[in-house]
Amino acid sequence: MHDQASLRFAVLQPGARLHYALPAVLQRAGMLQRLYTDFANVGPLRHLEKFLPRSLQPAPVRRMLGRKVPADIPRSKVREVRADIVRDRVVRLFSNGALNNAASMLAVARKERFGGANAIYTVLVNEDIEACREAKEGSRTIVHEAMLGPDVGLWLEEEHKRFPGRLHGTFSVDRVHAGRERDRMKYQLADLIIAPSDFVKRAVVELGADVSRVDVVPYGIDASWLEADPRPVQGRALFVGSVGLRKGSHYLAEAARLLTQRSVSCDVRVVGPVDHRILRDPLFFGPDYVGQIPRTKVREEFTTADVFVLPTLCEGSALVHLEAMACGVPVVTTPNCGSVVRDGVDGIIVPIRSATAIADAIERIVTDRNLREAMSRNARERAAEFTLERYGDRLVAALCKLRPTN
Repeated sequence: MHDQASLRFAVLQPGARLHYALPAVLQRAGMLQRLYTDFANVGPLRHLEKFLPRSLQPAPVRRMLGRKVPADIPRSKVREVRADIVRDRVVRLFSNGALNNAASMLAVARKERFGGANAIYTVLVNEDIEACREAKEGSRTIVHEAMLGPDVGLWLEEEHKRFPGRLHGTFSVDRVHAGRERDRMKYQLADLIIAPSDFVKRAVVELGADVSRVDVVPYGIDASWLEADPRPVQGRALFVGSVGLRKGSHYLAEAARLLTQRSVSCDVRVVGPVDHRILRDPLFFGPDYVGQIPRTKVREEFTTADVFVLPTLCEGSALVHLEAMACGVPVVTTPNCGSVVRDGVDGIIVPIRSATAIADAIERIVTDRNLREAMSRNARERAAEFTLERYGDRLVAALCKLRPTN
């Protein structure tokens, strides 16, 4: 063990995932040298919102302009991509264009030689191989966070074979396997790999990572979620997230149809982005598709849910299931969720791809009020173990096992 402040990290993070919890944790621990990101509302374009009324902003633009770097991170440590690139991105967002500015972000980091950092913490998938190699050649310590298991493409490949033509988007087997090869290369470069769950850790090790270099650090939620006032509507089953095959949305839809056939009093609500083509596909018929709603309204959905359902095929560790538990909502999910749910204690773990098991679990919870009450109480107590503060403690403890190389 060494003085944690001897590690000075350059964080490579496009987007505001976990509301910048990672760089905030490093800053408080005295370990943040730079935060390299795409757009964090600290440059000249932070004034864009004054000239672009919220009513005219597409949802992706609103989310981007809503990003706020925590106050305890000095703005002098934050580097965005150039203003003209961000401006072009905003224009693309108006026309449903691409959001990824990872290449521009990495160019800024490499030009600055990572701001004098002696360690790199990257949450990119594998676009940053060259940057990591360059950092390694400069004797920098490399930490890679595997937010999602490297086998996600394999799960989707299997699903594509089960439901050909139902992916509602582009899919390339060659791209999947090329991505896995780059993942394997990243693992060889990394001094430490952070996985959010045992499910991800197993997949990372199976792809070739040294198990001694992989640590599990579960994500956390803001403690304010624990202050929610639950008002469950009996029979309301809730899903929150993007609708698609990876999330198991089609199995949830089949479960909804089964519950209707059984005359179970149950309303399956799906909240989140949904492609209009999915709504026309019989495979997904059954639930009530609410669509995407403001974040404040999402919390209301959790507080009125009777049970939360996430029949996913592959996750890292879904924050939504923690948010549900913090609101006292029992969770039905799969072993592939990377969840902290204890089967039979604060929820029910069902096999992947089993609509019958999903329907059985929902029916059991919404009809047995004593069971539901016990699971609700246990879920809330369990969620209290996974706050952002606990996340920070676990992350710093994992990083303190490293030794800086310069």
